[in-house]
Amino acid sequence: MNKRRHRLLIGFVIVMIAFSLPLKGSSSMQVRAEVNKGLAHILSVVEIKPNPNLAMEPVPGWTVAQVPTRDRKYSAYLLCVPVKKEDPERCAHRVYFDDYAAPAKSYEIRGEPELEEVTRTIAEVKWLNNLALSYERWPNPHFGHRYVIDVRTRKQVAAYDLFG
Repeated sequence: MNKRRHRLLIGFVIVMIAFSLPLKGSSSMQVRAEVNKGLAHILSVVEIKPNPNLAMEPVPGWTVAQVPTRDRKYSAYLLCVPVKKEDPERCAHRVYFDDYAAPAKSYEIRGEPELEEVTRTIAEVKWLNNLALSYERWPNPHFGHRYVIDVRTRKQVAAYDLFG
């Protein structure tokens, strides 16, 4: 895919997010999304070696622990990573995805301040297309952030403030 087509695809994804439907589970709640350029490049994607001791968390809004792309080349999931060794029950939910191209690789999305990762719940983990992963963090029912990651380039492509 050439660069121009790739940029058009990312632009289309950003427009789709800006005009997204209300959150699942609340048909009366309208969510307004505004671009936040200050958060647009805070996340990074780091290749990791999977830790078999960490269990997958249920993905909010789904009946499965992993959310695959339509073409099944990528799969996203949540892990509960212990914050401190003294308190293994307290954890930070983090978003991961696997790339099933040969050889298969696993990636962790990092970059949010630790306090946000512990206190903010993750919602709406979804694939906007076969290359764009989106998820939200909500500290309360009225304010949150939506992040969009291009899994092929492993870069954050957008961030939004959400008002519910």
